[in-house]
Amino acid sequence: MKHFLLVFSLFLSLSAFAQITITSATFPEAGDTLFTAVDNLPSSSIEITPSGGDQSWDYSALQAPFTRQTLVLNASEGDLSSFFPNADLVLKSGLNVETYFNTDSDEVKLVGYSGSDPIGLGVELATSFMPAYVSQRAPLDFFDVNQHESALNVAFSAEEIPGGILDNLPITPDSIRVRVAINRLDMIDAWGTMTIPGGIYDVLREKRTEIRETRLDAKVGFFGWQDVTDIILAAAGEFGEIAEQLGTDTLVTYEFRSEDSKEAIAIVNMSPDEQSITQVEYKANDIVTNVQDVTKLKPGVYASPNPAMANVRFEFSNLTPGRYQLKIFNILGVEVWSNSYNNNGTLTEKVNITSLRKGTYLYSLISPEGKTLTTKRLIVVRP
Repeated sequence: MKHFLLVFSLFLSLSAFAQITITSATFPEAGDTLFTAVDNLPSSSIEITPSGGDQSWDYSALQAPFTRQTLVLNASEGDLSSFFPNADLVLKSGLNVETYFNTDSDEVKLVGYSGSDPIGLGVELATSFMPAYVSQRAPLDFFDVNQHESALNVAFSAEEIPGGILDNLPITPDSIRVRVAINRLDMIDAWGTMTIPGGIYDVLREKRTEIRETRLDAKVGFFGWQDVTDIILAAAGEFGEIAEQLGTDTLVTYEFRSEDSKEAIAIVNMSPDEQSITQVEYKANDIVTNVQDVTKLKPGVYASPNPAMANVRFEFSNLTPGRYQLKIFNILGVEVWSNSYNNNGTLTEKVNITSLRKGTYLYSLISPEGKTLTTKRLIVVRP
């Protein structure tokens, strides 16, 4: 028994020595510039391993068409800072989108944001989390466990909603209210070394399991608020993507944090069944070329790799909600491929181009109104 206790104590001491601690030095500060990239179609080589220490993750296969540059500013520099008097930082993370944060010695809390409504009704608004949503904590050590609750409660006039979205409701509402209840469990479940394009880092891995319940209320005259969530879910086909945003969802993400970076080294989003990885946001180390400032990005589409051989991924960026067309033309202007997509901001689609001959092509993004938003060159190569 004494021998077992000695070995166990030695194991714990070695683990404590080997794994790192994440401190508040990784918190964002006004004046910081953050560089990130997003792979919306990660390679099958990108995996999530079981919990445990002294691991090695090779995410060097991650790729993205461009790097996103985000400036961290004093909250007073935000366009809607008056809505968030308790915030001390603002991040502008896209067209017409601002996120406001409050920081102290041990937490970074998301106070609120300005941008699109939570369920994609097409309403631009400014809203607050109650209480503020914890984005980062410090210090963080292996085996740390934290629980957190937050909520959004957003009401607006039905006149602000684009026509037709809620026409199938049995009532004609005067006002609409979106309620989002958030319950999150965080656990530092692994540590080790992570390799991403351009760098190798000692990391802690935090598994975040978030249960999010989203409900929609409608108000008519003096009758008060009526919960219409179940009506919409029962007739989901008539309400399209709105119905998909309602109800209860479990969101699982893994955040890999390093003491050497203010950006997360990688944030991995899992599918609802946790069997596959749907997206990886990661620290962008190649900041010399191909950098895009997200506050200046125009609506568009980007192809990678380019030149491409068998498959090409098209990333749609900063688009207002709607159905867009993507078309590929040969050098003579003849359309050789097309498809349409429902888009609400950012989307990545993988396209097989083996039917196209070697050569130069053009690809165009067409708006829901039929306007060509952008046309770019695509080069197809063959072995």
